[in-house]
Amino acid sequence: MKNIFLFIAVYFISCGPSNKLKKYYTPEDASVFELVERLAKNSNDNAAAQLLPEAYKAVLAKRQPLTAADFGLLAPGDRYLRLAKEWGVMLQLHDKIIATPAAKNTVPQPWDPTFDIAQAKTSAAKEFYKQGLQDLNIDNRQAARSALDNFNKANSIIPGYQDVRNLIREATEKATINVIVRAANYYNQSWDYWGFQNDWLQQQIISDLNSQSFRDVRFYSDWDANTRQVRADRIVELNFTELYVGQVFNNRSSTKRSTQIETGTTNTTPPKPIYQTVYATVFTNTRYMQSRATLECRIYDLATGNNLLYDRFPGNDDWRIVTATYTGDRRALAPEDWNRINNNTNQQPPSRAQVADRLIRNTYNLLISRIKNGVQFGS
Repeated sequence: MKNIFLFIAVYFISCGPSNKLKKYYTPEDASVFELVERLAKNSNDNAAAQLLPEAYKAVLAKRQPLTAADFGLLAPGDRYLRLAKEWGVMLQLHDKIIATPAAKNTVPQPWDPTFDIAQAKTSAAKEFYKQGLQDLNIDNRQAARSALDNFNKANSIIPGYQDVRNLIREATEKATINVIVRAANYYNQSWDYWGFQNDWLQQQIISDLNSQSFRDVRFYSDWDANTRQVRADRIVELNFTELYVGQVFNNRSSTKRSTQIETGTTNTTPPKPIYQTVYATVFTNTRYMQSRATLECRIYDLATGNNLLYDRFPGNDDWRIVTATYTGDRRALAPEDWNRINNNTNQQPPSRAQVADRLIRNTYNLLISRIKNGVQFGS
């Protein structure tokens, strides 16, 4: 037990209490710190040396007799933590005085509350543990969450306190909402129809949602849930009510071009330019394919049937390429004509699988954004 107390005290000190405890300083505390600081800078400061003993006694008389009962408005575990913090201020004063020879000469035996702090923190862990057990015996998710919070507090004060780690696992299981994501339904078309080996959508949404900060919520595939015998609380259904990959269409047109070019000058004085009109015909071919999809998602509570989300998410994919040829005089062509004539890259339309993949990803991105920003899985 003594080793536990020592561990707690060392842990408490090593976490930088001077910053955390500063808000608990009283004007009397600040006065003692100031006097000690004066003596640290000037050991011959007689005024500070005369004032320090009485100032320290005043602080000691106020803090040393404190008990957890003095903080009755707080929960039992929090009372002991507050007590440890109040005594933590005294520990800082002790360390500061001991480290300052001139101050130690005037206050030779400052109170060292290390053991008392350790006892207070042990009492806090005990109270949090006790409250956690009481919460865990209540058969509902909210109480399990409260139990988990209390067990975590006890474990943070004294890691591995009693059997708290096992209880944390039990409370976590009772507090967790299990959400089953069913495999997507592709509008009566098998996934292989689109040329894919397997359906990534179900695993993608599970991975994305599990990486979010949904408290006490865990997402599973239906296969995973069955294998692990996980009881479902919420269900996610994905249904493509539409998944249409269009055909490639051609739209052909022709445009007459003409322009005047300078071919020479006259023999007159001054000479005048001679122009010639040149002609060309541009044949434009526009190839395009328009595709669309609609992903319907329903997220609902299995026990009540109430919807957490029920909406549709559209996606579109438009592929288009414009090429051209010409007859006639090339000098009559406009810059945009040359852009189309030279457009020899990426002329092949995407495959049906590529289009289907883009459509599914477009609709999915809308869905996952909506879930992250607007669906509350907890209760």
